[in-house]
Amino acid sequence: MIQKINCFITKIFNVILYPFKFVNDFWGILFLTILSSFVVLIIYKYVSSPKRIKEVKNKIKSSILAIRIYRDFWKVILSSFFKSLFYTLKYFILNFGPVLIIILILGPVFMQMEIRYGMRPLKIGENFIVKARFSSDINDLNIELLKNKDFKTLMNPVFIRAKKEVNWKLKALNKGFYDVEIKVNSKIYKKRLIIGDSKKALSRKRMAKSSIDHFIYPVEPLLEQKGNLEYIYVKYPSKLIYFLGLKIHWIIYYLIFVTIIVLALRKRFG
Repeated sequence: MIQKINCFITKIFNVILYPFKFVNDFWGILFLTILSSFVVLIIYKYVSSPKRIKEVKNKIKSSILAIRIYRDFWKVILSSFFKSLFYTLKYFILNFGPVLIIILILGPVFMQMEIRYGMRPLKIGENFIVKARFSSDINDLNIELLKNKDFKTLMNPVFIRAKKEVNWKLKALNKGFYDVEIKVNSKIYKKRLIIGDSKKALSRKRMAKSSIDHFIYPVEPLLEQKGNLEYIYVKYPSKLIYFLGLKIHWIIYYLIFVTIIVLALRKRFG
């Protein structure tokens, strides 16, 4: 169920971001940053209470001031100390409420940005790692990576029995969209592999069961076959976004522009 929801969200973002496939990735990041900034401002406008926060903050200050002034009256000090703790907790709750809602709403947006701007497809001639994790002892399984003319195996598979994991080191040969196929006994499992300059959303992991992890890997559906295989992992390289001479991670652009926009418009949103 979780995977179906995330795949649906991914399809929505594919439509929303389609025009940005033909330009620098920076503009897609800027577009989502502007949307996120307005979400933050609207939530703080209707959920947060600046007046109550200011009142609680003043009570914290008054409690601390009472401790400093009446330092010879232990009852006043003790009472003021516990009041300051109470109002500090209340201050935290008043501020944390909007933040929690923002995280729940923008969390899927972060994941959609990561699968588009946080990693890139493999380049021709580039080496990469494929991992297969199992739920049972791999000694009891016949595991084989099927050959493909578009990538080649560079070394024999490494069996990590303590982790119930098998690793392969491969080399990308041809540009295009392919399937990494792993045969376990009589069943064949597939994981999408992209080589070239595509701007499609990428997923490092394809899993067998729907779980909370699908918020991090919301692109591919569940593995079709059911069996001992838990997931197939392809190590796509990390990606940096180039704009105006800077080449940095998308999250840096995001945080900078969200901060600028929110601070610039905070008074207009109260």
